[in-house]
Amino acid sequence: MKTTKFLAILVSIVLIVMSFPVINASAQSVTYSANSVAGAKGETVTVTVKISSGSKIWGSNVSLAYNSSELQYVSSAKGDAVSNGSLHNTGSSVNFSGTYKNGDATVFTAKFKILKTSGTYTLKLTSTENIDYNENTYSCTTKNGSVTVLNSTTIRGDVTGDGKIAATDARMILQSVAALKPLSNKQLALADIN
Repeated sequence: MKTTKFLAILVSIVLIVMSFPVINASAQSVTYSANSVAGAKGETVTVTVKISSGSKIWGSNVSLAYNSSELQYVSSAKGDAVSNGSLHNTGSSVNFSGTYKNGDATVFTAKFKILKTSGTYTLKLTSTENIDYNENTYSCTTKNGSVTVLNSTTIRGDVTGDGKIAATDARMILQSVAALKPLSNKQLALADIN
């Protein structure tokens, strides 16, 4: 009786310990994000796609979709997160497929020429097949970017939209950087004076 009870406890412990890698693999996640940018019609803007992961990602597919009637693809380049892979434009999306050397870094940058005179355009980010070296899969979240078209009267740095750059604009930017008060996509794009 004691031996049977001991074996039942031992088997239970072994089963619990064996389930730990499965629990850890399913809890792993990766986040991809595209930044928001702004520019006037005819200007070229650079969108950066980044990866953030607590663990080492081995490979994935990442796609940044855009509307070719709003934005004209100019070029793209692999970032410092990439160790191997391919980057190509399909005419409506920029796609990366490959492997990584860093877990928190830039996957790629893409340059677009703005074709329209007004509006804010979403850059839809998707990702599939996120795996590590042991072929464990990762859950994935994405944060879309946007391109805001500035008109001739828009002033970069004027996040309040009142037509001038003042201390209020600086305060709003600092509050956003400190994660106290978020800015809208348009405000974020206007805050980027670089």
